[in-house]
Amino acid sequence: MAPMTSFSREWRWVRPLLLALASGVATLGVWRFFVVTTRGQLLDSIAYLGAAIGQSHVADRLQRVLETVSVGAIALVMLLVALVAVLRRRWMLALEAAALVAAANLSTRVLKYHLLYRPLLVDWEGLHHNSYPSGHTTAAGSAMVAAVLVAPRSLRAPVAMLGALVMMLFGYGTLAAQWHRPSDVVGAYLVCFAWAFGALAVGALRQRVLASRTWGDSPRPEADRPSRAVPGLMVLLGCIATGVAAVCGWATWQVDDVFTTVFSEQLIAYLGGAAGLCGVAMAGMGVLLRLVQLHDARAAALI
Repeated sequence: MAPMTSFSREWRWVRPLLLALASGVATLGVWRFFVVTTRGQLLDSIAYLGAAIGQSHVADRLQRVLETVSVGAIALVMLLVALVAVLRRRWMLALEAAALVAAANLSTRVLKYHLLYRPLLVDWEGLHHNSYPSGHTTAAGSAMVAAVLVAPRSLRAPVAMLGALVMMLFGYGTLAAQWHRPSDVVGAYLVCFAWAFGALAVGALRQRVLASRTWGDSPRPEADRPSRAVPGLMVLLGCIATGVAAVCGWATWQVDDVFTTVFSEQLIAYLGGAAGLCGVAMAGMGVLLRLVQLHDARAAALI
């Protein structure tokens, strides 16, 4: 078992790196389908139009929450996240978490305003400019994933669950207020997860260097592995919600014109968009939580 343990310690940075790359590819894949194809724009536009159904009930309250997002708020979050890591005497983790928040928000702006485009494939009076990915959702999401990275082990699962709820609140809020389409929100989540997994990969490489300097090749026992129950439940709930979104997408797949959609089609598309963004947030946060738990358990062996 010693060679396998040594191997897993040496190469544990590969899994988060692959997940970071997969999240990046998924970000472009979602954009490619929902923004650059007619069918994707139709599904997105119908869901956006359907958001008006519940707008009178939730938009005013959610809009006040959304308006709290600003450059100053993002900077404050970066400082708070870094402060938590510093109080735990995890200096490099503080730097990694702050860099994660900055990189996620910067990359979202670069993607939205400089790299990605939105062709006019669906003719209706909605959002014509490119809004993918959502900046507001990225701001909230990057703060939440960074909080999971720096949270103490005993609080990590509650922080992850709360973070997923906050991400869903902001994502759904931008949809209900008709600031963004569902795909914009999903793209923002994927950007956040890509940088979070990347930060984990960097942290694992750093731990590998530290281990080699401290003990050479001698294996160290890992700390007790935390329960899989919470991240497993989060991934399961996320998959169920994503499945609901897929069913709603299938139900509205044959729609050819936004103007001719009826109330039921708009409602189904709206519910599908909301379920999809909630599913991605919950499942992604569950995967992130599990990886952070495992990396933290292994890092404990270095202390």
